[in-house]
Amino acid sequence: MSMRILDCTLRDGGYVNDWQFGKKTISSILDKLERANIDIIECGFLTGMVKDQNSSLFNSIAQIKEVLPKRQRRAMFVAMIAIGEKELHPSELTPYDGESIEGIRLTFHKEEIGQAIQWAGIIMGKGYKVFMQPVGTVLYRDMELLHLVEQMNGLNPYAFYIVDTLGSMYRNEVSHRFYLIDENMDPGIHLGFHGHNNLQLAFSNAQVLGKIQTKRTLILDSSVYGMGRGAGNLPTELITQYINKNIASRYDVAMVMDIYDEYIASIRKEHEWGYTVPYHIAASHVCHPNYASYLLNKQTLTMLDIERIIQSIPEKYRVLYDQALIEQLYAQYQSNKIDDSAAVAEITRTIQNKSVLLLAPGKTLVTAYDDIMAFVEKEKPYVISVNFVDPKYRMNACFVSNHKRIDAIERDMQHMSGVRAILTSNLPAGGVQALRVNYDRYINGDSMISDNAGLMLLRLLERCGAQQVYLAGFDGFHHKHNGNYYSKELDRDVDTEQVQEKQRRIRRQLGRLAQSMNLRFLTPSVYQQEDESR
Repeated sequence: MSMRILDCTLRDGGYVNDWQFGKKTISSILDKLERANIDIIECGFLTGMVKDQNSSLFNSIAQIKEVLPKRQRRAMFVAMIAIGEKELHPSELTPYDGESIEGIRLTFHKEEIGQAIQWAGIIMGKGYKVFMQPVGTVLYRDMELLHLVEQMNGLNPYAFYIVDTLGSMYRNEVSHRFYLIDENMDPGIHLGFHGHNNLQLAFSNAQVLGKIQTKRTLILDSSVYGMGRGAGNLPTELITQYINKNIASRYDVAMVMDIYDEYIASIRKEHEWGYTVPYHIAASHVCHPNYASYLLNKQTLTMLDIERIIQSIPEKYRVLYDQALIEQLYAQYQSNKIDDSAAVAEITRTIQNKSVLLLAPGKTLVTAYDDIMAFVEKEKPYVISVNFVDPKYRMNACFVSNHKRIDAIERDMQHMSGVRAILTSNLPAGGVQALRVNYDRYINGDSMISDNAGLMLLRLLERCGAQQVYLAGFDGFHHKHNGNYYSKELDRDVDTEQVQEKQRRIRRQLGRLAQSMNLRFLTPSVYQQEDESR
């Protein structure tokens, strides 16, 4: 078998950083990949959605030509057109001139096969090699796949792919499809494999395919450090080293690692990708990884919760991500309507004629500890913590809405007398005696921050007639991970792309709540800033 490596760092990896590599970086990565002897190098998307000149989204063949190495090139350079996503109609392509990219990768869904074949014909008519890439090959039944192969034989593209879009394919599933295609497809058409790493199988599946005895050329897609959306891809440095040691020494792996060191490592500090348990769950149920990302970013669910919600996704919606659907399923899962009038009455009596101090677990609880405790000593407020307990803060109650935190909080509260638990109804009853309040009543209409714990507690206090509420530890998020909380045990990763928008929306909600009660910050907070959108 002849094997070739196709590096897709600048295209598939672009999902991580919104394709904002920078023009100089794009040129340098392309140059280094070529010097590393990578066989086929993908420059990015060809699309009508170009944002600026510094991204790996291109609106023309000429624009790609500007970033290609300015010397005689050995590698084949290609770009992708994604039907229905970032498409550029092939009629807009200039004919192949031998100086820019040589091939076009065309990705399409089942319902787009006819359009894809038509577009491929136009592209091939302009002189380009075409790579046909059916999204979610695992979703094709054998007869459907054979019919598609028959159509490929009539089209005669440069390559046809097995695309493990959801990262859900085990070795037997990959090899079954390979044999099915290999036996029935014209031997002159190359066969490619694009694997995602949701089940940590991209590398092993590539090795399985590499050992199959066939005269057909195999193309393996990879990216530097596996850079790609969600769980990422087959790492270029791993597969090239494997080929060097087990088949033939062809690639300069040190040059690939240099790309990581010079460009990808800094991106990795700002953006997450790679295997996680939620991505594993999504792949196990043949679901789009963005469903797992959405639920993971909520930071309120256990892994069991995430799996149960993903299991509830109707089969016909699992492959294509539906934001509105997952928001709805999350809300339904959390919803547990109860009559909390008795609990509200008790809280109302308890805080009557008192000021209330809310403690969120920000770092200022440590840096301003003495000031906070001096305030408690002087003003004697009713102190309620939010999703944490700690005896040194003299709390009277703990408000809990987060399923991930409840077990640890209940264990801690067994050793703390005089602290009342206030649990939202989405949580199990648990082992501590608690006031239970209606989760649905205290969420707000903004899906991004609908069940923010601090806002939920403030809405509860609003209902209970609180007039004066002080806030401490409501710092906001300043770091990607580590250092946002007063205790390292509470630290968790933060989705940096959403942080600023979440904070703007929380400020907006606080502004509304401030119309019915007096809110004062005892410690510095990003939520004190003026909301320019109001």
